[in-house]
Amino acid sequence: MSPRFLPLILLPWLAACVNDGAAYMVDGPQHALSVVREQNLFWEKQVELAIVVSRLPDCQRKHVIQKAPPSVPIELWQPGPGTYILKVGKNLYVTETRTCQGFAKMAEEPPGGMGQKLGTYAVKKGVFTFTPEPRAADEAPPGAGG
Repeated sequence: MSPRFLPLILLPWLAACVNDGAAYMVDGPQHALSVVREQNLFWEKQVELAIVVSRLPDCQRKHVIQKAPPSVPIELWQPGPGTYILKVGKNLYVTETRTCQGFAKMAEEPPGGMGQKLGTYAVKKGVFTFTPEPRAADEAPPGAGG
């Protein structure tokens, strides 16, 4: 076999790698929380998850979350203005968009509860996307005041 066909043979294996993301826009593209998934080697069974927190032009920061199966849904909650909780399986992480610096793994749910569920990052029809939580017509838009 000619060496020039080698890339074509490897193409299906390389296509199994993951490098994508989905965003929740708080109040436009400059104020957003984006979950990024990376899987560099096709044989890896998990993806590296990270959250990019941004409130431009003031701040932007990427925080590594954890490794997880590519199909794991990630719930996004808002317990208060500018504060967000990510639920990945049984794990909880808190972050904020005031300085974009704050990020921590939580041992348990906050005493005041998780707040309002904003939506879920998940794979739908083969595409990683953010799906907003349905809300009543009289509810304030998610992120209002955040």
